[in-house]
Amino acid sequence: MVYTSNLKKVIDLPRAIQLTFLPVASAAGACWCTDKRGTGRYIYVLLSATSFWRYDVQANTFQQLANPPTVVFAAGCSMCFDPSRGTSGYVWLFGPLSSSPWAMFAYYDVAANAWTSRNAPTGLAAQWGTDAHLCHTCTTYNAGGNDDYIYLIGNNSTTWYRFSVTGNAFTAYTGGQLLPAAAGAGCSIHWPYTWQVDRLYYFRGTATAALYYYTISTTTWSAIQSIIPATETFTTGTSTVNVAGSQYLCVQKDATHRVYRIDLNALTIEPFLSFPYTSTAIIGENLAYVTCADGAEYLYFRRQTGTDFWRMLIAAAGTWPI
Repeated sequence: MVYTSNLKKVIDLPRAIQLTFLPVASAAGACWCTDKRGTGRYIYVLLSATSFWRYDVQANTFQQLANPPTVVFAAGCSMCFDPSRGTSGYVWLFGPLSSSPWAMFAYYDVAANAWTSRNAPTGLAAQWGTDAHLCHTCTTYNAGGNDDYIYLIGNNSTTWYRFSVTGNAFTAYTGGQLLPAAAGAGCSIHWPYTWQVDRLYYFRGTATAALYYYTISTTTWSAIQSIIPATETFTTGTSTVNVAGSQYLCVQKDATHRVYRIDLNALTIEPFLSFPYTSTAIIGENLAYVTCADGAEYLYFRRQTGTDFWRMLIAAAGTWPI
């Protein structure tokens, strides 16, 4: 028997379902990732330098995995999932170091339960800090992407980087390709691969609502994209997720548990849902998008401080966007 979920406006209000508690309390640097299509069974979670887990969305359980290479667990940790490599995919991890080269980069092979260190960006003068965010233009998501590239922003800087998987090296963008404004607390970069395969959308954070896009083929930045209404700003504690590569960003605001939806096409923002309680804001990634077998779509959210963990139905099969 197949069960389906109803989600009718007003009648069926969004409801947070509390899940099993996190195995370790969240702290600055906590981050996670899952398949951007939402079809993966696991959410990969880093909760300390020696606490790397995967959460099974079907069994509602956590399993501890191999520890990552040396990393300073603090603001500046970020992960992304790469389904095109290995037999079960890779998890890429970027994080700070307390000495030169001031940052680390590595991948976790899911099938082998093993980490491999890769080269970090060169030229850093101090430990990477403030925030970081990774984005991979994976051909499994869209054949029009460049599967060799992973993009990195953050460090309260206009300098951003592109990593070549085959070349094992980061290249720093310079000149006219620098970020339009520094990427600070709450920043993120997204590839809306089902909607605009030639663009990367840059959400600045840093107590602003600033949004830009980068056209990959022409290596140029847009003017600032003005969101209406421009009454909310986003900073420490903000986390974002691009829903299945579409024109929609879900943005969890700061220390609050309020989530907004940004339509990148219409350039509008509206309240979307709210998870229980509030938190002390910390830098990290705490939203994930998952689709279950019958097509129902969920947002998963971990409390920024503490061990509380929830999911909320955001669309029944075929009903997005609500």
